[in-house]
Amino acid sequence: MTAVLSKGIIGVMVGMEITFFMAVPLMLLSGVKKPSNLSEAEGVLVYFVFQLLGSMFLFLSVVLMVFSSVGSLWVWLMFIAGVSSKLGIFPFHTWVATVTGLSSWLGVFFVLVLMKLAPYWMLSGMGLPSVVVSVLIILSALTTMLGAIAACNQSTLRGVLGYSSLSHSGFMMGLSLVNVYYYMWYFCIYSVIMFMLVVSCLQKSSSLAVMTSLASLSGVPPLMGMYMKFGGLYCLSGVSMGLCVFLSVWSLFGFFYYFNGLVAIYYDNPNPDKTEWSVVMLNVFFGPMMLMGLMPLM
Repeated sequence: MTAVLSKGIIGVMVGMEITFFMAVPLMLLSGVKKPSNLSEAEGVLVYFVFQLLGSMFLFLSVVLMVFSSVGSLWVWLMFIAGVSSKLGIFPFHTWVATVTGLSSWLGVFFVLVLMKLAPYWMLSGMGLPSVVVSVLIILSALTTMLGAIAACNQSTLRGVLGYSSLSHSGFMMGLSLVNVYYYMWYFCIYSVIMFMLVVSCLQKSSSLAVMTSLASLSGVPPLMGMYMKFGGLYCLSGVSMGLCVFLSVWSLFGFFYYFNGLVAIYYDNPNPDKTEWSVVMLNVFFGPMMLMGLMPLM
C-alpha cells in the first residue's frame, strides 16, 4: 500500500521492499507445517534470491538515473533486468513455477497476485522512453508465449497456475505501460479469480468451483475472465494489431492447460465434500458489475 500511495519513484521502491520483507515471513509461517517439511522454505528462499537480485538492479539503475542524470544503454538494461526479475518476465521467468510448486496455497497467492501490484504500478507512472517501453512489451509477449507452452506440460495445479501466471503477467506488463486503467481492470479481476481459486483449494471444495475459476482464467464466456481478456486485448489493439493477434493466439492455449489443471485437482480430490456455489455465481456476475462501474473511467 505504501508503494501505491507514494508519489516519487524512490518512495515506490521503498514501499515495495517493505512489502517484500513483510511477505517473506508470512509465506514461511503459512507453509511450514512441521520441521521436516522444508519444501516451502526452499521455495521462499528461491523467491527471496530473485527478488533481492531484482531490487539491486532496480535500485542501482534508478539511483543512476535520478541523481546522476545518466540514461545510458547499460543503465536501462539494468532497469529492465530488475523489472524482469521482480515480476518473473522473460528472461528471468524460470523462478515463478519453481516457487509456486514448492509454496503453500497462501504463498501462491502472495507470489502470483499481491507482490505484483507495486512493480506494475511503478511502471505505469514512470514515463519510460519509447524504446524501453517497446523492449518491455516485446518481453511481455515472449513471456506470454513461453508461459502458454510450458503450462501445457504440467500435471499439477500449482505448476499450471505458475506457468499460466506468466501469460497473465505478459498482459499486465503491456497494459501497465499503455493504459493504467485497463491494467487495474485486468489486475482486479485476476486477483478476484485467483482468490476464489485459492480459497476453493484450501477448503477442498468441489471440482465445479475449481473448474469455474480455471475456466474464468482462460477467458471462457460468460465468466468474468472473458471481460478481463477482452478489455486487455481491446486496449493493446490500439498499440499494435499484430501484438493483439499474437497474444490472442497464445491465450487460446489456456483452454488446454487449464483443463490439465482441472484433471489434476479432480484426481487429488475425487469425492469433494461440498460445492461452493458462491464461487460459481461470483465468476458469472462479478465481471459485468465491474464493467458497469469502471467503464466511465476508460
